[in-house]
Amino acid sequence: MRSTRRGAFSPEERKAAVWALLIASLIAATALLIQQSTRPSLGPWGADQAAASIPGVLDAQPVA
Repeated sequence: MRSTRRGAFSPEERKAAVWALLIASLIAATALLIQQSTRPSLGPWGADQAAASIPGVLDAQPVA
C-alpha cells in the first residue's frame, strides 16, 4: 500500500525551508557586499591620523 505522504516533510515545511535558505543566502550576500565595500576601522590609528605622532614615543631604533 502506498501512503499519501511523500517523504518526511510536508509541502508547507519544504516551502518554509526553501524560503529560509533564500533569506539566509540574501543576508549573507548582503553582508559580504557591505564588508567588501567598507574598509576596516583602525580606530585612532586610521588613515587620517597616520601622520600624528604619539606623545613621548620616539621612532623605533634597533638595539645595538
